[in-house]
Amino acid sequence: MKITSTHVWTAIMAAVLSIISLKFLHVFKFIKWSPIGWTKKLHMLTSFPGWLKWVLLGVIFFLLYFILYFIAGLTCKIPPTLSSLIVTIIVIIFIEWMIHVKADLTMTQFIKKISIPFACLFAMIFRFVIGTSVYIKKTLD
Repeated sequence: MKITSTHVWTAIMAAVLSIISLKFLHVFKFIKWSPIGWTKKLHMLTSFPGWLKWVLLGVIFFLLYFILYFIAGLTCKIPPTLSSLIVTIIVIIFIEWMIHVKADLTMTQFIKKISIPFACLFAMIFRFVIGTSVYIKKTLD
């Protein structure tokens, strides 16, 4: 699969949408953690301004969506809705586990801590990236 402008623009738009949506969720307290809190947790970039951390998070998202676009092109026989749902569940559990790793939570408490708006946001974004990838793969091949 070759890199096209659709590939790049899909990753850019998904990254921008992710950053704007995460900022919205954080400002209105739909998530109880900070999306740029990983810098404190990993003791990296702690002296950098907040806007630069958001830009760096956007670049990380761009790279992840760029890779996801390639991987999704390989799974074009699976319906995009199903594959995006599977990816969403895996990613949300991983992210929430990384956030709550030090908390002594039972499985029920952990499931209650998962942010539904956060999960819905990433389900929509993953559906966008995977759906675009599968559509372009089927159209061009």
